[in-house]
Amino acid sequence: PDGPEMDGFKQKIRDFEKEFPSVQATISGNTLVEPLVIDIEEGAVEDVLQNTVKKVEEPLRYQSWERSGIDIDEEDEDNENDIPEEEEEEAEEEEDPSRGKKKHLGETNHFCCVSLKENNVLAPGNPETAAMYREKIYYFTSIENKDKFLENPAYYLPKTKTPETPPIRLMILGQKGAGKTLHGRHLAKKLGLFHISFQDRLQELIISKTKRKIGPEFEEEPDPVEEEEEEEEKEEDEENEGAIIAPDGSTVDVPEEEESEPELTEDEEAIKANLESDEPLPAEVLDNILPAWWHKEPFKSTGFILEGFPRTGDEVRYLADMGLYTDASIILSVNDADVIGRLLPPKLDAWKIKRDKRLAIKEKRKQKAKKKREAAIQKRRNELLREKEERRLERKDISEEEELGEEEEVEEEEDDIEGVLAEEFEEEEGEEEEEEELEEDAIDRIRNDLNEVYDADTNKLDGVQETLTEILIPRLEVDGGRKPHIVRYMLNKKLRPYVEFRHSLFERVYPIGENLAQRMLQYGYKQPSRFGRWCPVKLKDGDCIQPISGPGYPTYPCIYRQHIYYLSSLEARSEFIEDPMTYLKQSTPKPVVPIRLAVIGPPKAGKTSLSKRLAEEYGLLRLSIGEALRLLISNQPQSELGIKITDCLKTGAVVPDELAVQALEMCLLDMKCQTRGYVLDGYPLTKHQVELLTERSIIPVRVVELDIDNKTVMVRGTKDRVSEDRVYPMHDSAQILASKLAAYKNNIEEVRKWYQDEHRNYVSLPGDESKWWIWNSVLEVSKSSVCQIQTYLQSIADGQAASINDMCITPSEFEDRLGDYNQYCPVSLALHNELIDCSTSKSLQYAAEYRGHYYKMAGQKELDQFLATPEKFIPPLAPNKLPSPELLPKRCHGDEIKDKTIELEGYCPVTYYCGKCRYEYIIPGNPELVVRYKNKYYSCATEEKLLQFMKSPEQYCILELPHKLPPREEPLPINALPMLGFMEQTAASAIITSLTSVGNLKPKYPFLTSSKSALVYVAYHLKAFNPRSSDYVRKKYKKKLEKFEETCHLINYLGDHMTVRYRDPNDRPSDFDNKLETFFALRGIEPTSTWIA
Repeated sequence: PDGPEMDGFKQKIRDFEKEFPSVQATISGNTLVEPLVIDIEEGAVEDVLQNTVKKVEEPLRYQSWERSGIDIDEEDEDNENDIPEEEEEEAEEEEDPSRGKKKHLGETNHFCCVSLKENNVLAPGNPETAAMYREKIYYFTSIENKDKFLENPAYYLPKTKTPETPPIRLMILGQKGAGKTLHGRHLAKKLGLFHISFQDRLQELIISKTKRKIGPEFEEEPDPVEEEEEEEEKEEDEENEGAIIAPDGSTVDVPEEEESEPELTEDEEAIKANLESDEPLPAEVLDNILPAWWHKEPFKSTGFILEGFPRTGDEVRYLADMGLYTDASIILSVNDADVIGRLLPPKLDAWKIKRDKRLAIKEKRKQKAKKKREAAIQKRRNELLREKEERRLERKDISEEEELGEEEEVEEEEDDIEGVLAEEFEEEEGEEEEEEELEEDAIDRIRNDLNEVYDADTNKLDGVQETLTEILIPRLEVDGGRKPHIVRYMLNKKLRPYVEFRHSLFERVYPIGENLAQRMLQYGYKQPSRFGRWCPVKLKDGDCIQPISGPGYPTYPCIYRQHIYYLSSLEARSEFIEDPMTYLKQSTPKPVVPIRLAVIGPPKAGKTSLSKRLAEEYGLLRLSIGEALRLLISNQPQSELGIKITDCLKTGAVVPDELAVQALEMCLLDMKCQTRGYVLDGYPLTKHQVELLTERSIIPVRVVELDIDNKTVMVRGTKDRVSEDRVYPMHDSAQILASKLAAYKNNIEEVRKWYQDEHRNYVSLPGDESKWWIWNSVLEVSKSSVCQIQTYLQSIADGQAASINDMCITPSEFEDRLGDYNQYCPVSLALHNELIDCSTSKSLQYAAEYRGHYYKMAGQKELDQFLATPEKFIPPLAPNKLPSPELLPKRCHGDEIKDKTIELEGYCPVTYYCGKCRYEYIIPGNPELVVRYKNKYYSCATEEKLLQFMKSPEQYCILELPHKLPPREEPLPINALPMLGFMEQTAASAIITSLTSVGNLKPKYPFLTSSKSALVYVAYHLKAFNPRSSDYVRKKYKKKLEKFEETCHLINYLGDHMTVRYRDPNDRPSDFDNKLETFFALRGIEPTSTWIA
């Protein structure tokens, strides 16, 4: 505004406009900084601020640009330099170079990020329309989408996380009869998708007006016989019936109102034409049908499988123009024989039904024509007879002479009637009927029709596949001619990248060489992953042993985002590249634990072969005692130990076990043993060697014995001596082998007992099993030990409780580190206030370590609870503390209870308490089951009652008995019992068993009575199952009992196979004659007392 107040401001503006050009020129010339010009004349303060910030940040932001030939040349040059040497020979040609593993594609992989953002559609981008942004390549489906991205790339890219994948959209194509509907519906049901049949959808759109399905397969050929029959029936109905009858009895015709067919719209006419004659559908019709499946619910969020579309190349291009892409197209390829084999039988069955129907109608027509002719003849005969009667009446008054002539005339007239009828109703010549089509001709015709349809479908499918390749939609070709379950298996296999690996659809993993990976880590360009040198794929499969790395053991690294991952093989790297997210979701690998294994066994058990394979597969150091001595002499010949061993060998003496173990200890200092582990081959073999190893803390985590019998050892030794692979004679004669075997058998029992009792790490395997079974068993033992130690170390490092089962902890070490609860279960004491003494079992299966102390639990459930929250069960948070040692119940044996007073007068307190202190539950305790608690002694009835008392002694020690007690039961000697009692306590069970057996068998010995046969059987049975007899006697009489039963079965056998008439020997059973002779040989031979004894 004008005014004197504004003159000063106007003067300042004029001075600024006069001086600013020179200031701007000075800034631009000296500092190369271009000033930003911002218009602030109009707009609010906030808008000016945002505009200013935008102008200032714009030069600092990442800029996107269109991908040019220069960028392509730079990428090719980089890729050539990055190809690792070890992969140049194994590199395979990629199907699509634009999507190769070396391409640095953007966050949406090779899919168009604009289509994904705007339409939630996975549209494969065209490499010819690409752009660069932040050193990454982005493909687009069209130039318009590329321009949108170049305007604002940050809008179309995810800010913090990988974009979410759209629902699965598939199309399934193939010739008619390929199984599209069968497999499409199965896939849709399995994946939880909609199944859409395009052909059925077109039928649904017009069936409300057409009242029937349209198409060549739904149109039946008109049958002239049927049409003629229908016309005749209609004529008869018109002759016999009428809707309106006049008073004179005649029918009145009423004009029928013609039903007007509903008119079809233009789109419906187009659909009808497409179904009838395969006319192409206009784009307007497709617009009303297809986009809804991509952009409207419920299809938009669920996904679908589209069957039978597209059918032509134009329809494929329509989908591309509309941005309606599917993840992949499934092509079910079949040959003409498969299609004919599937479609011919149902069509032939339909033809047979129609043929039978036509024949039935023709026969019915013949019968009807015959009946009609007979009715006409009868009608005409009646007319002629009526005329004849009339003429006879006219001549009634004629004289008798004339009557005589009349009789002759009547006979002539009767002959004339039949003649007239014969002339009027001559036999109609059969109409020439069309020859009925034979079944062979029908099969040929149907086969030709199916071949024509197959050829047409194949040509269309070829065009569709070419167009699908043009628009970059993946094609999954499956042989649809195989059995359904095989086709479904192949479909599931080919769809894995789109279903199981879908969460990794936008992830990119770049394979690199070892040298490049090392340089990247060295310069800090990439960081090592949390897996280190562990292979994520093997780790996912449950492998707890780290793969070998180093010279001679190649690894296969790859880059994922900012980290480098090492894979153990090319197959593992391929699996990781396909689905990295599955392998990255697993937990961080546990600490590396070396394998410490000892393999022992008799000679020829396979110890060396197994040890060598372990060393080769997992990089272990294989050490036999001879190998250890040789390594020490060759590596440290001038050491004191080396000189002693050399002197022993020079004199021809055997190296003492002390020196051998020292040599073994020196070899175990090798870095390979500390990192990968070792396997002791055939050592230790004596108790003295075990003690020397234990003194130097050389304790294998697992000691595996390959156990084979003596016979197998000798057989293997013989085969080795005559083997062609034997290079020079060895001291392995049968005598030497037998001596080695005897020495092993004499000493191994002590070794076995030591490791079983002290370290509980002894594993015995049958050495006569196959080498694959033994390898898998030893590998499982090794992995389980490593996994157990890894879990233990991880838990202890995290401050948690860890199980100490199979950790080679000795009983003395366990007792030295027991916690506050000694060997009582802390979980049972805290939760149930029960004292459960776990010292009865020496096993550490339910033991755990926490804060440097060992605790023992009552069972697996209690162990799991302790491992989950150990702090709840130990002081200071534990609700109950362990009583002092003098207040703990203790089981007493033998002399400890001699001359001691038993509380409750020797009755069982647990039984009395559990019976609610009732009289009938006052039961005497067992003198052998006594517990001391608070310097008092209690006797329990059973072992179970004793354990129950020791759990909660407090509630049982306060019981008091009533004044009246049941009388004591004093034991009686068996000899003092009456006869029946004596028999019941001594022989009753054996006699009852034998009588039961004889009653079930009902034996009948040849030529003996049934009673005598039964008595003999009982005698045998008592002898065979007498517990007081020796094993030899029982075994002998069991064989006699079996022979007696076999002889008794002769009568039944001969009765079943003997016939009244003579049978030729060739027709009899093979053993019939032999058993018959045995039967007759028993005649006159009766069992005697010596026979049974």
